[in-house]
Amino acid sequence: MENSSYVRRKRVRNIFLVVLALLALNIGVSYLRARVDLTAEKRYTLSSPTKQLLAALDSTVRIRVFLKGEFPSGFRHLAESVQELLEEFRRYGGRHIVYEFVNPLAGLPDSLQLRVKDSLTAMGIMPYNVQAQQDPSRGVSMQLIFPGALVDYKGHQLAVDLLQPQPGVDPLQTLNHSAALLEYAFAHAIAQLSRPEPPVVAYMLGNGETLNPEVYDALNLLQENYRLDTLNLQTAPSISEKYAALVFMQPTLRFDESEKLKIDQYVMQGGKILWCLNPVAASMDSLQSQSSFLAYDRDLNLEDLLFNYGVRINADLVEDLQCFSIPITVGHVGNRPQIEQLPWPFSPLLTPGADHPLTRNMEAVLGEFVRSMDTTVSPGIHKTVLLATSPYSRALGTPMRVSMESVKVKPDPRMYTQGRLPVAVLLEGIFPSVFRNRLNQQMLAHIAIQFKHAYRASSAPTRMIVIGGGNLFINAVSRQDGPLPMGMDPYSRQLFANREFFENCLTYLTDTTGIISARDKDFTLRLLDRRKLADQQAKWRLLNFIIPIAFVLLFALLFQYWRQRKYLRETNRP
Repeated sequence: MENSSYVRRKRVRNIFLVVLALLALNIGVSYLRARVDLTAEKRYTLSSPTKQLLAALDSTVRIRVFLKGEFPSGFRHLAESVQELLEEFRRYGGRHIVYEFVNPLAGLPDSLQLRVKDSLTAMGIMPYNVQAQQDPSRGVSMQLIFPGALVDYKGHQLAVDLLQPQPGVDPLQTLNHSAALLEYAFAHAIAQLSRPEPPVVAYMLGNGETLNPEVYDALNLLQENYRLDTLNLQTAPSISEKYAALVFMQPTLRFDESEKLKIDQYVMQGGKILWCLNPVAASMDSLQSQSSFLAYDRDLNLEDLLFNYGVRINADLVEDLQCFSIPITVGHVGNRPQIEQLPWPFSPLLTPGADHPLTRNMEAVLGEFVRSMDTTVSPGIHKTVLLATSPYSRALGTPMRVSMESVKVKPDPRMYTQGRLPVAVLLEGIFPSVFRNRLNQQMLAHIAIQFKHAYRASSAPTRMIVIGGGNLFINAVSRQDGPLPMGMDPYSRQLFANREFFENCLTYLTDTTGIISARDKDFTLRLLDRRKLADQQAKWRLLNFIIPIAFVLLFALLFQYWRQRKYLRETNRP
């Protein structure tokens, strides 16, 4: 009896100690915040600039995500990815990050639903109609989904588009691509809302730069995200260093030496420039009234300036077999024209570089009459090709005649073998002045008076982007709808990544936080092999059924064996 009582007391004491230890462990773990990201692409790890941005918040960021409801599996996965990311944001932003998932149309009558839809669309959150599987009796129905979010900070709001559509790409790949860009989308929005004031960007005039409805979308983007100013290079005595960046949009008139000196000294102060150049006189408008035109060089007189900075724009036009198709009249049936979509080699689908966050995870950019570029030997300047043609391209020297009739002849692939031709190049580093050793003492004294600082022969570390196709950022104008988004074809309404590229270029030039590095993520989509799954389905089902049962039985046998040994020792104890 004494032995039995001792064993019971010992068992109760052991149970009490185990419960106490588990309780203490649970309380301790609740205060311990530690995670280990074991994924190969570090998909659950925030970039350092994002962490610093969240830690520096001094007010509450409220985020409403419009992904609540019964959605197809792909959108449910996207919603889960958003929630995981916002939870990670909360780890570094603490109480300053508040989010909720809402259904913007829940419980609203049809009249109000239409107003909400128009309101969200106006903010940039586009609705999508998807097939939703209801109960079996009702079959498949269409459902309206708003894959977006609204970020609110100190009374200012900014919409975030969570779905990045990719024409012609598998929907799973599109959703995976969108999930990879979630951190950048939210971090960029918070950075824009939390900055004291937006950077000042100058839209340059004075050399025939485009300023008409064809740049409506570009100017609208600049006004939304920056303090936009216009600056006439001819009349301005100098370019102030207050400008975070300059935008040259399709200049058509020659730059004289005094204007180039103003640009050069702005760069020497650490200024940044987005060059959207179209040195060849060629446009689709010329083919509206005539079947052909002569493409010739405009002679902008920028060759020495750009060559000195590390790049040369060639006097040519690029043709690419990887191109967009345009409607061409190929004949007439009676009095009616017969129109077909034919490939137009002068509208290449430019491939973004995958080794830089500015273009990583970005789709093709639609070009029109672009020129090839070469990089030059410039010590201290790093060059990165941002956009290039496909391997099946060639460059034709100018002047040359461009004719619509040429597209009716099937191209010979053997003539398109010049490989990937650079069209947009990023230059970073310390730039030398193009006027070094060219100025006498009188000129230097005049510069000091005019520019209010002494002549500088080399720059502070800075960057610029040179694009040999200014048409990349031109938007089409529809008679019915007015200006369209840049990169949208007015006939098929297919949208390319031109606007995203323009926005990324400006962000990279003006942002000092490094948030754009969050675009460097790339999620690998690891799909199941459906054929192998079908062949081995029975085997894996059997294993999934047997293995758990085998583990339970093995544990029961081992536990029973341990109990028998334990009580046998206690029974034999003297």
